[in-house]
Amino acid sequence: MDVHDALRAICTTGEGYCWYCDRKLPDAEEAIRTGWDVKRIEGERVASIILICPECSRLKAELGEEGFLRTLSNSLARITC
Repeated sequence: MDVHDALRAICTTGEGYCWYCDRKLPDAEEAIRTGWDVKRIEGERVASIILICPECSRLKAELGEEGFLRTLSNSLARITC
């Protein structure tokens, strides 16, 4: 999948949020310039497309999957408590 083409297509809808932090997807050129990512997640019946903002991508790379999800979970717990 071409990430830039996917971002352009998704941006035309005016919808789109980071899968992890709910940050709103900016316009296509800013999304491409700042490093938004698009991932295809294979499911049992359907494949899903998720968006990942540059900050979450960076944190995930630094902390690894488990550390990133733990940090995200702790952040959400503070917000809801």
